[in-house]
Amino acid sequence: MTEQVRDAWIEVLGHDDFDDDTPFLEAGGHSLKATQVLIRLRRQLGIHLPNRLFFDHPTVSELAAAVERLATPSPLA
Repeated sequence: MTEQVRDAWIEVLGHDDFDDDTPFLEAGGHSLKATQVLIRLRRQLGIHLPNRLFFDHPTVSELAAAVERLATPSPLA
């Protein structure tokens, strides 16, 4: 999942000059670009990702972990 999130960031930001623990805003992102990242991930994964998710998990590492949790069905479901 980390690679998918990182690739979406690179595509939207237009560069890869950040590491997996760099906050999106420090990497040059802003709210519109964050929405673009989530749209790409939604299309790739076919799951709902709330916009708030990005702001609660602003790094590649954090966002990948949060997306992974949402993409993995609950054992009780």
